[in-house]
Amino acid sequence: MRSVLTKTLREQRRALAWWAFGLVAAVVLTTAFYPSISRNAASFEKLLDSLPAGLRKAFGEDFASPAGYLQARLFSIFAPVLLLIYAIGAGSRAIAGEEERQTLDLLLSTPVSRRRVVFDKALAMLCATAVLGAVLALAIVVTGPPFEISVGVANVVAAAADCVLLALAFGGVALAVGAGTGRRSVAVGVTAGAAAASYLIDILALSVNGLGWLQRLSPFFFYRDPRPIVHGMDPLDALVLGAIAVVSVGIAAWSFERRDLAA
Repeated sequence: MRSVLTKTLREQRRALAWWAFGLVAAVVLTTAFYPSISRNAASFEKLLDSLPAGLRKAFGEDFASPAGYLQARLFSIFAPVLLLIYAIGAGSRAIAGEEERQTLDLLLSTPVSRRRVVFDKALAMLCATAVLGAVLALAIVVTGPPFEISVGVANVVAAAADCVLLALAFGGVALAVGAGTGRRSVAVGVTAGAAAASYLIDILALSVNGLGWLQRLSPFFFYRDPRPIVHGMDPLDALVLGAIAVVSVGIAAWSFERRDLAA
């Protein structure tokens, strides 16, 4: 309780434990099905061939290999969505949640600046999301081999880190909207809508020729394009996602310092 950071992490410890448990359960359910998938690889490859080209590129075209299976079943949508939900919720609660609960004025009555509050809340979101990413990677490394999934640890860590960066990018946006409006529902709605639109733009651009420029406006493009579980982390794509998070936190601090708080 010595700082806003430790106070925030302490308040989130139980929720974080349940989120970690849910991630481990999701990973176990995913890896446990791989042996049956690998034995029927031809049937699944035929099914994938029947899908539109955009969906095949989005989910991965090598469904039968361990890395391709994890990309299609876990890292294409399931894992990023779970981490997105957590980070967007944490970002929207950071300032707007406290303001709606009428606890923010008490926090700001202490000798802590508004900027420090925003940065500590953002750092708490980063730490908690990184912990979930570490749990995700560890669960894959531990439960994969018993079910015939052998993927390099470095690639697993890269894929989990990519999920964390994507979640922090949108979590930062939620923090900025919440800090600027003081309304948690607005922060959740705007950021969730932006995430859904970004995903649809990425899928649409994969399916329609000539929309490559539009695809690069979507954070999901920088998350999905290198497929870290197969090829490892792309430093440039990671830098873009990290920059979105950093800029969003900066906007949150700037807007929060200049706004009258709800009472």
